[in-house]
Parts: sequence; structure tokens; C-alpha cells
Amino acid sequence: MPVAPLDKEKKVSAAYAEELKRTREQAMAVQSQVEQEEEYITNKLMKRLEQLKKEKQLLATEVEQEEEFLTNTLQKKLEKLIKEKVDLESRLETEQEYVVNKLCKQLEQLSNEKAKLHKEKVDLENQLEAEQEYIMNKLQKQLEKLAGEKATLQRERTDLQRQTSELSAAVDKLNKDKVLLENQMEMEEESIVNRLQRQLEQLTCCYKALESRLEARGLTLRDMGLQPSELPPE
Repeated sequence: MPVAPLDKEKKVSAAYAEELKRTREQAMAVQSQVEQEEEYITNKLMKRLEQLKKEKQLLATEVEQEEEFLTNTLQKKLEKLIKEKVDLESRLETEQEYVVNKLCKQLEQLSNEKAKLHKEKVDLENQLEAEQEYIMNKLQKQLEKLAGEKATLQRERTDLQRQTSELSAAVDKLNKDKVLLENQMEMEEESIVNRLQRQLEQLTCCYKALESRLEARGLTLRDMGLQPSELPPE
């Protein structure tokens, strides 16, 4: 028996209704799943934000502690450097005063020695001149006496010539001694000057070494209150 059109249409409508119902149920299930996933993601993000917030606070605390530690460390280093600078300035001033006093004493001593040597040279020259004058006067008197007694003292001519030769040799010896002494005094004066020059060079080396130590600490002689004109000449 053929199906009536109306029944066929009812079946089709029922099928559509059933399909629509299933589609709605599937859509509701999908929506519910999406809402659950959105809630899960939201909760996960909230937890992550809370964790990041805690980590941020912890990092801020660590940074603050690190800054405080660095500040304290730098402050201690700065105080140490200031103390070292003060100690170095004090030691430098003491060493400089010692070196200057020592050099002044050495210069005074050398000056006294030079004056003493000069006086001895003058005295020796005067003594040699007096001896030469004495010898010349003595020779002159002897020559005058020999001239007056030439007739009677002919037999003593040989002895007189010998005495004259000896006196001449004595004069030559005195002249040679004078030259030798002058050369010796000149060498001693040169030795004194050279010794003073070496001491000045040693003092210059001390200043250079001190300047190197200051530079190693990041300081200069100007920081110590010294000017280049106050340093010994090179």
C-alpha cells in the first residue's frame, strides 16, 4: 500500500526535527566544552599571573637586597680608598720631608768639605810660595856670598855646584808636588760633584717610583697637592 504524501512529509519533518535536535545537542556540547576550556585557560592564566606577580615581588626584593649589598660594599671600598689616600699622603709628606732634610744636610756637608778643600789648597799654595821665596832668597844670598868669595872659595866650586843642583831639584820637586796636589784636589772635587749628582738621580728615581705607586692606585702627584715644579729635576 503506497505511503500517503502526508505521512511521508511527517516522517521527513520528524527526521529533520531529530537531526536538528542532535545538532543542537552537539552545539550545546561543543559550547560547554569551549566554556570549560575557556575557564581552564582563564584559571591557568590567573595562576600564571599570580606566579609572575610573586616572582616579580621576589625579584624586586632580591634586586633591592643586591643594591643594598653593592651600596654597602662600594661604601666600604670608598672609605678604604679614602683612608689609604690619607695614609699615602701622610707617608708621602713624611718621606718628602725626610728626603729634603737629608739632601740639605748632604749639600751642607759637601759645601763644608769643598770650602775646607779650598782653604787647604790656598794654604798649600801660600806655603809653596813661601818656600820658593825662601829658597830663592837663600840661593841669592849664597850667590852673592860666592861672588864676594870667588877668589878664595874656588876650591869649593864643585861643592857649590852640587848644592845648586840639589836646590834646583828641590824646587822642581816642589813644583811637581804642587801640580800633583792640584790634580788630586781637582779629582776630589769632581768626585764630590759626581757623588752629589748620583744622589740627586737616586732621589729622582724615588719620586718616579712613588709616582708609579700613586698611578697604580689611580692617583697622581697633583692629587697629593704637588706640582711638577716641586719635583727634583731629571
